[in-house]
Amino acid sequence: MDENTPEVASDSIRYAGKAVDDSEWIVEFLSEQTSGVVGFVDEGEPHLVTQLFVYDETKGAIYVHGARDGRAHGIVEHAGTAPVCFTTSEMGRFVPAAEPVNFTVEYASVVAYGTVSLLDTREEKRRVLERFMTKFAPQLTPGEDYEEMTGGSIDRTAVYRLDVESWSAKRGEKPPEHPGAYDLDDVRETG
Repeated sequence: MDENTPEVASDSIRYAGKAVDDSEWIVEFLSEQTSGVVGFVDEGEPHLVTQLFVYDETKGAIYVHGARDGRAHGIVEHAGTAPVCFTTSEMGRFVPAAEPVNFTVEYASVVAYGTVSLLDTREEKRRVLERFMTKFAPQLTPGEDYEEMTGGSIDRTAVYRLDVESWSAKRGEKPPEHPGAYDLDDVRETG
């Protein structure tokens, strides 16, 4: 990890037994996830947007993209740099218990805090958008399977850089043979 690695704030998690303080695990988890929720503040009101994302470990930044209009774009364009929160998670098996209040679920999550700004140069935006293509369409080759990105398509796309200042992570897992643990989709199909 280098100087762009965000501060781990997992020690503030209420249930310390599930806190993750391993930045390498957090980076790996972020690289495996496909979508997350970005939380903006708009005149004192929360505004949440679900987005595909890529994480750049060398920059300590999460990138998302979208149209050059709409509420999120207006928030960031007006502020220049705005406070932001981001989260991504995954669920595993459900774990029953004798009392419903003790039922739980396997899960992992990361919450990141920092600021968000818009990228302004075509070169920066192209680099990030190419990372999206590599992450989400690794089997496709630019120029063969799809057209190269034109300057016009890059110009009409807003690319947001979330500079992560701190993050926290949680993970709750049970051993594979844990009694009664089940995948909800499996029981829905058979139930």
